Amino acid sequence: MKGKEESVYQVTQKILGKLKAQEELASGKAALATLRHSLGKPLSEAPAVCRILLENMPEEFLSRNGVETKEEQAIYAALQLYAIQKQGRRGKEVNDTVKNIGEALRKLRTDASREAMDRRFVSVLSATSFANFLYQLRQLVKLAKAKRALPVDFAALANDLYWYQMGEKDRVCLRWAEAYYRIEKKKEDK
Repeated sequence: MKGKEESVYQVTQKILGKLKAQEELASGKAALATLRHSLGKPLSEAPAVCRILLENMPEEFLSRNGVETKEEQAIYAALQLYAIQKQGRRGKEVNDTVKNIGEALRKLRTDASREAMDRRFVSVLSATSFANFLYQLRQLVKLAKAKRALPVDFAALANDLYWYQMGEKDRVCLRWAEAYYRIEKKKEDK
């Protein structure tokens, strides 16, 4: 981050803060529904999302040629995943959020769901394009949401999605895999 420029994390955090402040209002519920209805569409085909997203973007994140920037794509995708997570949920947020989606998914992994979660997680990590990566990630978030709230920091997820597009796919996927498969030490082992 140079000078006063904002990071993908900071911009996403600001937008999420605005969404959270309105989540009990009709306008907030409508904003989340709009984000969910934009799943799988490029930003250019989701004009109702533009206000939510673009009015909060710094100038350096905005497209100059009509092609979505990596920042726009990353923040847009993270907000869509947040909207999926919030659907049908009321009340308090999950307090024990973690910075890495691999760790968040590990917290939801039970003996009964281990095989299905592992299979979906491997599908995410082995995606061959960013579009397929997002599709697989959406499916995994939907599966996890059915269990309970996904304790992930969606601003950190946006940052990971940005770096994934910037050629750091292997680094992002390895961090997620390490967090997901990490063996937790039992209290008596510590």
